Amino acid sequence: MNYQEHKMMSNYKKNKAANKAWFIISTIFVCFGAFLMLFPYFYMIICALKTPQEVISGSIINNFWPSDPVWSNFIDVFCGNERYPLSSFNLLDAMKNTLIIEVLVVPIGTFVSTLAAFAFAKMRFKFKNVILIMLLVSMMIPYAAVMLPQYRVFSDMGLVNTLWPLIIPGFFGNVGMMLFLITTIKNVVPDSLIEESRVEGASWFRTFIRVVVPLIKPAIVAQVLFWFVGIWNDFFGPSVYLTDPSLKTVQVAIMMLNATASQASIDMPFLMAAAFMSSLPVILMFIIMNKAFVQTNAMSGIKG
Repeated sequence: MNYQEHKMMSNYKKNKAANKAWFIISTIFVCFGAFLMLFPYFYMIICALKTPQEVISGSIINNFWPSDPVWSNFIDVFCGNERYPLSSFNLLDAMKNTLIIEVLVVPIGTFVSTLAAFAFAKMRFKFKNVILIMLLVSMMIPYAAVMLPQYRVFSDMGLVNTLWPLIIPGFFGNVGMMLFLITTIKNVVPDSLIEESRVEGASWFRTFIRVVVPLIKPAIVAQVLFWFVGIWNDFFGPSVYLTDPSLKTVQVAIMMLNATASQASIDMPFLMAAAFMSSLPVILMFIIMNKAFVQTNAMSGIKG
């Protein structure tokens, strides 16, 4: 082995050792960050297994794990207990009301948003840029600024204290989703595919269903997941429009549970159990949509 080859081999070993060291350091930082983000969630589960006295007595380090885990707390949030009967707190009804909003808003709103994104990205019509700018400007307006006139409209329609004020706006799509899909369609769907489909006699709608949607499925799945989580975690809208306890959504129900007693005497394990059980549909949705995202990302395309 000559000097040049020896030097190249030495540099290769040094680079390999350096890359391995950076990989180990990066892995440690990622694991530490993941621990910091997941620890509050794990601690919420641990608190749900304790008794109220164990939660308020001692520090986290000295009293971390429950001496006798109380698994019944996870059942009581659905079945009620002596302190919180179903008449005062019913998580099952709250989840049902939230799922009604999800089932009606997400499919219809996603279809409308995707169709509008296709129109803005690939079709030509008058005032397209003006309408798009208006939609962009609408995103700059805080919801608090339009809340009062929107509330008056729904009040005059007799829809306050129903789920419809939370459902009807979603029927017209999501501007954030639409803008994201516009960029995706422009980058992913070639104009040649659209022109070829049109030359073969397909209508714009058929081109949208058969050509565009299969190519942007991963983006649609990701946006559906974000929208689902956003509706599930929404507190402001339901707290404004819903006053009937039987119509409360998940976040409103948990906040009402938190407000039923002072911080000194609140049943913290029951509250933590309710928070954990309310998060399970979101976790399940993420698992399902994550698999769909990977599958559609690998299979997206036009089949001959």
